[in-house]
Formats: sequence, structure tokens, C-alpha cells
Amino acid sequence: PMKDEIIRISVILVLLLSMLASASPQEVNGTVTYVIDGDTIHVQINGYDSRIGNITVRLADIDCPEVGTASGPCSRQFAYGKLNGSTVSLDLDDKTGKDRYGRWVAVVYLPQDGSLINFNRMLVDAKHACLCDYQNNEFNPKEWWNGTHPATACRAESSINETFCPTDLSFDNKCSDGPFAGNKATHK
Repeated sequence: PMKDEIIRISVILVLLLSMLASASPQEVNGTVTYVIDGDTIHVQINGYDSRIGNITVRLADIDCPEVGTASGPCSRQFAYGKLNGSTVSLDLDDKTGKDRYGRWVAVVYLPQDGSLINFNRMLVDAKHACLCDYQNNEFNPKEWWNGTHPATACRAESSINETFCPTDLSFDNKCSDGPFAGNKATHK
């Protein structure tokens, strides 16, 4: 009986993964069940048992500060506030599928006012992530800004991958919902 259950789950998992690998943009939908950090989440794929339909997703072409750094908790808090428990659409990478850690590489979209909003771009615009155009996936993040780079002050950091990072990710160790607008001295 236990062996039959394992075989049955394995067959379903293979079918699920083959469906995910051939998915076109925004065809995979699910609910975010856990936010690991700003750029890595768990998603329960709609229509599948939680034992087999929960996948780990690495947001494509961005890099958030690690949780153990000064800005990491703010980046995670921003992602948690926007994503945790939310329904999302995923554009999975058709070129490599997964990264070296076995995480699905994807652009994450949030439904908002009848349209889908690119959450990867939202993290960069809110200065909670750096833009990193990794050449090993299908995505071109310049398209997220209509062929240009983000309007925020950025600098090139790498000759291997095109990397653009906001000049200040620290926000004085205070979490925010995006760039501070106003007088930093009075916080008004």
C-alpha cells in the first residue's frame, strides 16, 4: 500500500512538472504559501494536492538582499506584505526552467484592477532589489521598463551579467513600502 502511494504520487509529480515546464506566460497560477526572502517564494499550484503542488520559485533577473544583511528583513517584509496568501500568475523560464538550487525561475505577476502587475519589477522600483539580467534565462528585464533601465539612480556592477542596483538599499534600517518621498530628516 505505501509503495503504491509513493508510485501514484511520483506519477502525479512527473505530470505536474511536465505541465509546468511547457507552460506559456501566466498559465501557471497558484497561491503564495511562504516567503523565504525578497526573491524566493513557495507557491501552491492551483488544482494540485499540497503534497505535490507546492513549488519553490526564484524571481527572475532580480537580486534582493539576503535576510541576514541589514536590508534583507525589509526586502522580505515588502515581499511578504504583497505576496503571502495572494494568488499569483507565473511566467516560468522556458530556457532553463530551474536554477542550480532546483528552484523554478519565473516572473511573478499579481492581479490588480483587472490586469497583471510584474512583481519582479515592483521590487526593483521599490528599491528592495537589484536588477540582474542573467543571460541563462529567457527574460529580458529591459522590457519591463519599455526598453530602458529603471528610472532610479543605478550603477553597473558586473561585466558578466548586466547588473543595476539602486544606490541605497538600506533605508536607514527602516522598512518601507518603497522609496521614501519627502524630508528624510523629519520623515514628513
